[in-house]
Amino acid sequence: MYALMTLITAGVEAGADAMAKTIGKARRRRAMDAAEPLTDNLPGAPREVSGRAVAGPAGPVTAPLSGRPCVWYSITVSERYWAWRPGPLGPTKVVRHSTTAELISGPLHVTGETAAVRVDARGAELELGEPAFAEFEDSPYGPLAARLAALLGAPPRPRHRDRTIGFLVEERVVAADEPLRVVGAARTELGDLVLGKSGLRPLIISRSVPVSGPGD
Repeated sequence: MYALMTLITAGVEAGADAMAKTIGKARRRRAMDAAEPLTDNLPGAPREVSGRAVAGPAGPVTAPLSGRPCVWYSITVSERYWAWRPGPLGPTKVVRHSTTAELISGPLHVTGETAAVRVDARGAELELGEPAFAEFEDSPYGPLAARLAALLGAPPRPRHRDRTIGFLVEERVVAADEPLRVVGAARTELGDLVLGKSGLRPLIISRSVPVSGPGD
């Protein structure tokens, strides 16, 4: 009976996680479907630009963890930790995760058919597929933590103390001339068209670029 209830509880937990991911994906799809193309004279929200990534005024960069040349990169540090949740036979131990640090190389520049934009990528939801670098480290004093300390100014700090399992570090890169679709709130800033996050409106950077048909 205990094994059966454990399986049921695990199924409920997995179902809840799957539902949360489905809801998040549906919210992003609604935002992308509602977005109108951004043009040089039409700021507002939500807007979208489909085009290709280009280097900014500072030129190309090198992603620090993967060593790949690119025009933009993002590093995310997630802490994995043990937690307790109610179960049918009492509290059950589960693994949870939370983002503890993020680093981006700066603005992302995209040139499309309707406009060229500077993307303020802070707080963006990334749909960029598998990371160029992914590594898990179970010690805040390991070699990966030392590399992060050099990038972030301090090593990852275990927020959950003895319940912390370790840290997952992922780096995603955008190469020059890579097709991208960006959806967000539009504004003008220092004469530039900018797409960014605004309030509850998401900022989405995606590799899923619509394909135009012959009659489009």
